[in-house]
Amino acid sequence: MNTSRTKWLPVPYFQINQEGTILNVSHITHSYFPPTSNIWTIIYKEDRNKAIVMFSQSPNSHPITKQLILQTSNNLFGNFKCTIQWKDGIGHLVCTEVKSSKVLAPLSIQNSLVNTKKRLEESEKHLNKVAKIVSLKKH
Repeated sequence: MNTSRTKWLPVPYFQINQEGTILNVSHITHSYFPPTSNIWTIIYKEDRNKAIVMFSQSPNSHPITKQLILQTSNNLFGNFKCTIQWKDGIGHLVCTEVKSSKVLAPLSIQNSLVNTKKRLEESEKHLNKVAKIVSLKKH
């Protein structure tokens, strides 16, 4: 595909080699994803096995589509429908955002938030007990 034409595709488009090095992108890609030279840096670690399957297909194979969680330009993670077609050792990857009702965050962040909420609730109970003891001592 002519590289000057790919710049103007109205969807996030990556042209990559088999190692994941980004050779070319469409202009709109920069509004979705942070600047990077390798596609692996924006693929959520839990989805890398799915991506390995996608990216290891034989040259000139049929297009493959999978849903992947990708890091967006605001450092959050989003759900994307990604389709890749290989031709002559070059991968043509298009990723379109799948709208969901919630913003996806890495599981480690979600677990950390749950643990923090539990600790805050325990601290609040402890503070309430201390406040009762202090108010009893005043009387």
